[in-house]
Amino acid sequence: MKEHVKYIDKLGAKKINSRFEITNGGLTWRKYPKTRQKDFLSALKEIASISSASNVKQEEAVQAQWYSVLNYCFADVKGNEGYSTHIDKLLQTDGLLFVRNIAVSLNLITEFKADVAMDHRNQQERILGQVIYYLKHIQWHIADGNKLNLEMPNVVLAADANQVFVINARVLWSYLDMNLGNQWKELSPRQVYDNLKPVELFDRLHNDKNINPYVYDITAKDFDLNDVIGLVADLASADEETKLTKIPVNQANIRGVYDEFLRLVTQKKTKVASDQDLVSMFINALTNHDAFFIRNNTATLKHDNGTYQDYRVNGRNWYAFFSRFDTNYNSDEIKSITEVGDVLLEETARRFSGEYWTPTIWANEAINAISDVLGNDWKDKYYVWDASAGSKNLTRDFKFKNLFSSTLYDGELNLGKMFNRDNVAFQYDFLNDDVNISPKNYTKSKLYKLAPGLVEALLNNRPIVFYMNPPYASAGNTVGKGSKGGLAETEVNKHMNIGASSENLYAQFYYRILMLVKAFSLTNVVIAFFCKTQYMTGGKKFHGLKEAIFKKFDFKSGFLFNSGEFSDTAKNWGISFTVLVSKTSKTKNIIQNKFPLMLKDSTFNGIKDLYIHTLSEQDPKDNLADWVKEKWRNDPDKDIHMATPLFTSAFKLSTRRPKIYYPNDALGYAWFKGNMVQYGPRETGLFSADCSRERGVPITIDNFEKCMINFAIRKASQHTWINDKDNYNKPSEALINSPEYRKIMADCVVYSLFNTYSYQVSLSDVDYLGETYDIKNQFFWLSKDFMKKLANDNRLAQMGFDIDEDDERFVYHWLQEHQDDLSDSATSVLNASKLVVKDTFRFRQLLNDDYPEFCLTRWDAGWEQIRRIMTNGTKPNTYTNIFIPAYQQLENNIRDYIYDYGFLEK
Repeated sequence: MKEHVKYIDKLGAKKINSRFEITNGGLTWRKYPKTRQKDFLSALKEIASISSASNVKQEEAVQAQWYSVLNYCFADVKGNEGYSTHIDKLLQTDGLLFVRNIAVSLNLITEFKADVAMDHRNQQERILGQVIYYLKHIQWHIADGNKLNLEMPNVVLAADANQVFVINARVLWSYLDMNLGNQWKELSPRQVYDNLKPVELFDRLHNDKNINPYVYDITAKDFDLNDVIGLVADLASADEETKLTKIPVNQANIRGVYDEFLRLVTQKKTKVASDQDLVSMFINALTNHDAFFIRNNTATLKHDNGTYQDYRVNGRNWYAFFSRFDTNYNSDEIKSITEVGDVLLEETARRFSGEYWTPTIWANEAINAISDVLGNDWKDKYYVWDASAGSKNLTRDFKFKNLFSSTLYDGELNLGKMFNRDNVAFQYDFLNDDVNISPKNYTKSKLYKLAPGLVEALLNNRPIVFYMNPPYASAGNTVGKGSKGGLAETEVNKHMNIGASSENLYAQFYYRILMLVKAFSLTNVVIAFFCKTQYMTGGKKFHGLKEAIFKKFDFKSGFLFNSGEFSDTAKNWGISFTVLVSKTSKTKNIIQNKFPLMLKDSTFNGIKDLYIHTLSEQDPKDNLADWVKEKWRNDPDKDIHMATPLFTSAFKLSTRRPKIYYPNDALGYAWFKGNMVQYGPRETGLFSADCSRERGVPITIDNFEKCMINFAIRKASQHTWINDKDNYNKPSEALINSPEYRKIMADCVVYSLFNTYSYQVSLSDVDYLGETYDIKNQFFWLSKDFMKKLANDNRLAQMGFDIDEDDERFVYHWLQEHQDDLSDSATSVLNASKLVVKDTFRFRQLLNDDYPEFCLTRWDAGWEQIRRIMTNGTKPNTYTNIFIPAYQQLENNIRDYIYDYGFLEK
């Protein structure tokens, strides 16, 4: 609801001392700055955490916060001097504030609570009953000479630690004439709230249709305090509720408005078939409001075809909601609201299904790309089928001679009904309906019943463009995400025998088209898709799909842009739009492997071409990940169950047994997923013991150097949306045999020791499945002599004894053997690390007592344990001023290696 104060353009605003002071119908108020709002919200969050047993303290704390806001926004505003009073607890109220402007008066009464359910009607009535009694006392005081110079309040603000509502106090004035006899004087305002008495008063409040307060959720991410203040000023300036300035809904604020609609109006009570139906209901309520009528808690929509649809809603909140938000829009405004329907899909549900509705600017760019390949008249010559049409974002701004728009959800058909009115629009499940359709059985198909003209085109081999933005989700899951199991279990999936890519929905869309091509012997087909790029880069997962597509189609053109162009989408991957056409006799034996895509970016002046980025499938023998694994000696005959504990993180043990062989002489475990840049930031790590994340290899003396190079190259890579799907190359033979290779290798080893994803630890007394283990840190880089001196200097006798009885660690020996290979940058990091170990050593015993699970007094405690010391103790200057700059320089060197030596292609 950030756009509430946009109406100031109509009402007039003047900038004074870098703050907006808004004159609203004669009442001047000042916007509360964002920096102060942040402090206000933080304070309320802290107040909400106070024990419920301390209600009085909570109420007082809430009151203090609101006093500051209200005084700042009204009483202390330049121009209100001489007219205003600071808010004060007069006549035992929670606060009265007056701004007696010549043109209009704000007479505000406030009521504060600790933490109550203000969005519930019962609580609203209790608060308003209490306020009515305060109003009665104010009325008596005015009639008795008005010693305090009061006026009857015209606005009520009620708030607790989490919510606030504001109403026109004038609707309560008539309650003061109720014949309640002695109850007016026998009951205090607080007793009215606590006991819900007088009964006559609460019966009337409960049935009063004029009281429908709009309740703001202070904890909502889109909450803006100025919405509340603006409403206070608005109500003070309006004699009747019908004169209130309503907030127009537009592309800038629609997400916040939709969230409020779900919170207040539907409240998870509205039963719909899908989120798309919920979006359709909301947009209809905004743009076709008169088609709804409300009866109690049911909103009934009359469709254009004369049918009716009922929605269960909170009836009172429906009126409250639409008393604040405008429902009158012209055709351009309706189109603008409708075309951003993607931002209204509930985020978790939308991401689960992988659906992203296409912004108009990119739909237009796609049309231009197709025209460059097929000619400007393709929209007249080709049949066009968008089988993932949504609300027709791809086609809505263009005319097509033969357009077919199908979508999985009926609700989306309703959203797009005003666009391309001459097309054939129908509900159709592209991945499940009619998957065995052919010229022999088409008459029995759902497609023939709904779109006979499209089937005729298939039967007669008409030129056809499959133009769409299919969903991108997959059944697999990655780190930090919930399972999407079952999502890919479609009828098309059952026919796919091309590898793991079949779990991706967009791969299934491609394959369904291949099935249609085969079934109808189509020879003039164009596939124009927005989608991820794996189908061009292949790999183990997508090689089968890539082969299947490019045996039948030629790549003609394409572009790549940032996924953040789609609303509420992460910005760290790329979306491609490609145009593929049926192969000709000249190209039927050629399978493409190079795909040049123009990088594009949207600017204020339109879309800008950047440069060409070429995608290709990598030969498995050149794969960095496979290079690391090629000499891994997996021995299935060995007992894999009890060789070592299995960890899920540096210190946390798994509860299950290992599933793959981990040799007794292993140094640790290298975890890495796939071979693409996208997996480097979060799905690459090093461990001192076996790891439950099975995508990787145990580290042994044989593959140690390869594991370190693989880790360092991945972690030092600067992941971008452009290189997200790029594959890593193994070092070439020329590089391996060059003098530079040993320096690169040494830099990678040192870099790997101190990375935040290098979980090297030394642990004692590890209990795992009934056995006790001691985990030595073979990645420890310092000598026994160095650590013995630190132990002696700090009187850690036991550590000294442990060092005497132990051996130097593997990495220490390795570094000694490769002294001549260490670059200046690597040497600087090693020297700086010694200083950090020395400066943090005195905290080991102290913190070990508090955090025994970290085993901080182990002599070979790894860098992960040093980080824990600094996190729970203090970071020495040697870490901040010496180690960090040295490590950053080493990282920059490795980043240069990545492209200079071909680990990634430019």
